[in-house]
Amino acid sequence: MNLIPLNPTPGSKWTASHPEDERAFVEHLERAGVPVTVRATRGRDIDGACGQLAANLDSRATN
Repeated sequence: MNLIPLNPTPGSKWTASHPEDERAFVEHLERAGVPVTVRATRGRDIDGACGQLAANLDSRATN
């Protein structure tokens, strides 16, 4: 299973999991025999990660 952490996105009602919760979930899946990878996130620091760019464009369109 390829897990993709949620990127913080302005205006989203969703929030990212805490790192310890993410690790616990991965461990739970691994104990069940499910092969797991967690995708590395890139671009968060410049709001360029998946979903963040679209949110920036949407907010500019409404201003």
